[in-house]
Amino acid sequence: MGNQYTDRILTRAKLSPGQTFATLLLDGEWVRVSYGELVTNARRYAYLYRTSGLAPDDVVLLILRHSIDMYAAFLGTLLAGGVPSFLPYPNRKHDHSLYWTQHQKLFHRVRPRLIVAYDELAESVAGCARGSGATTIRDSDVKDVPAISDIVARSNDDAALLQHSSGTTGLKKGVALSYGAIVRQIESYASALSLDSTTAVIGSWLPLYHDMGLITSFLLPMYTGVPVISIDPFEWVGEPKLLLEAIETHHVTHIWLPNFAFLHLVRAVSPRARYRLGSIKALINCSEPCKPAVFDSFLRRYAGQGVTAENLQTCYAMAETVFAVTQSKPGQAPRRVPVDRFSIERIGPMAQEADTGNVVEFLSNGLPIEGCEIAILVGERLVGEGYLGEICVRGNFLFQGYYRNPEATAAAFHDGWYRSGDLGFVNARELFVAGRIKDVIIINGKNVFAHDIEASLAGVQGIKGGRAVAIGVYDEKMGSEQLVVIAESNETSRPEHAIIGEINRAVLLETGVSCAAVHIVSPGWLIKTTSGKVSRYDNHKKYLGTLTSAGP
Repeated sequence: MGNQYTDRILTRAKLSPGQTFATLLLDGEWVRVSYGELVTNARRYAYLYRTSGLAPDDVVLLILRHSIDMYAAFLGTLLAGGVPSFLPYPNRKHDHSLYWTQHQKLFHRVRPRLIVAYDELAESVAGCARGSGATTIRDSDVKDVPAISDIVARSNDDAALLQHSSGTTGLKKGVALSYGAIVRQIESYASALSLDSTTAVIGSWLPLYHDMGLITSFLLPMYTGVPVISIDPFEWVGEPKLLLEAIETHHVTHIWLPNFAFLHLVRAVSPRARYRLGSIKALINCSEPCKPAVFDSFLRRYAGQGVTAENLQTCYAMAETVFAVTQSKPGQAPRRVPVDRFSIERIGPMAQEADTGNVVEFLSNGLPIEGCEIAILVGERLVGEGYLGEICVRGNFLFQGYYRNPEATAAAFHDGWYRSGDLGFVNARELFVAGRIKDVIIINGKNVFAHDIEASLAGVQGIKGGRAVAIGVYDEKMGSEQLVVIAESNETSRPEHAIIGEINRAVLLETGVSCAAVHIVSPGWLIKTTSGKVSRYDNHKKYLGTLTSAGP
């Protein structure tokens, strides 16, 4: 007796081995992979794991590049009874010292039985994992092994995988998810999207070591039978037009993107380039607060090429619920709500009507999907509409807890509700996200959102696009946090004081708060997370370190 998830994959591979699982862009060529190929390769990995000593419930960490092996190694872990987890591989834009330090801590906390890495990285991984009890194997080792015919039976209640956070707030936490939770999430979310496996095609550049990519661009399409068109994340960042070309070539219908990716497609693609994008049904914005101005900018750029306001959708998602919590209604533009700015400056009751001279516009993240509930936590009280507070979630696909971290698991719940760490409010049953609690800078009792400050700097001449971070630094004399902005610049024709002055004006206009300090730094100074976003946590630490090293 197996579980519903892997049973479905194996049945499809047996009955329709030639059905397309994915089409990968590899070395400039599109390579088609069938379910028969996928499962055969997965069975080879399962054999390799078994002969390497893997037992049921053992964790297998996967550090692999964009390839068929990436998918097969994961599925092979499931077939062998293990618990897989993707981790990022280092690239030239990462702080390599930080990468290995974080992963050494993770290896020793998780204590995986196996770590699978590509050949060039395997020796470094083995050195980093020394003392954790893990055995490191190379992806090339699978080439000469047979494919097992039998698999380890796992029930719907068993742990299927670990999903690790991006590490924006320190050591990554493993989110343990059961087979049953994954199936319930996928079936509920596919229903909310009206996803039709006979007509839908998913396009993606998303890395599989984050929940957005893992679920929407791997586990969901593999379970539902929707083909996925997949591009290497690092290739896409350098050449974003690849995604637009994929839409044209493969008639993609659904794509999930974080907020910054919409802007990247606007800014980094030639304004003269034109694409046929009429196949798109949903471009879904999730993982960050969804900004109305971002949708407006994207629509201005691509409206004449087949994209409509109704195609631009929103979602609120997190690894702890497998993925989606809410989703806007397909075929309808997400609702926009004007909110009095004062209402989001303090947790608690919100103004019933917005002052037209002091309005912030919010974009709806949609209604909860079936099987999920949301509430707002204010102090110790769970409330409904009309309050700004912490978003709390419960449902039948909630995670089992943080792996080997009972303290973090206990702290994450309030009376059975998962505390998201996000601020938001509910209006007409729809969820609106204001931002991360940890990304709120509280200046003399007033909430200022770091992402709003960073977004306001987009038009400042001399700052590298997306290379600015807002942090709060506590000032003992003031008894409050003070706002500090750090921005990268390689501008040589404009004096630094002019750039600083424009930053100060932009921030004051956006928030009504003045910067305590603005620091212009050289390109490459800011630390990024594995997802390519600027890490407020690590840059806050780095900035405080510069103050310490500078002395009194």
